[in-house]
Amino acid sequence: MPEIQHITVQLDGITAGDYLAHQLDPDPPLEASRLRSVSLDVPGPLGDSIGAALHWDGRPPSARAAAAAAGFALTGDVIDVRSHVEAARAPFPTRRVLAAAA
Repeated sequence: MPEIQHITVQLDGITAGDYLAHQLDPDPPLEASRLRSVSLDVPGPLGDSIGAALHWDGRPPSARAAAAAAGFALTGDVIDVRSHVEAARAPFPTRRVLAAAA
């Protein structure tokens, strides 16, 4: 079953904007073949945290392993990586028109 893992990378000594520009790998290793997509959430370039939603086929790895798989370099500037997981919801079914019983 697909799952969504929300991670938060907490930084110290570097801004979120600088980290994304210089430390984030735009082509993460293909070992993470179960990782289907990554969506970033950066409150501001001068902030000290970066959020991401990782969509996995199956059970996701630990927070640090997931961050590395998504391309986050776990340098000394990364002081914490937290995560929580939720089951991916199936899309709403297509709308059906029901005929009224006569």
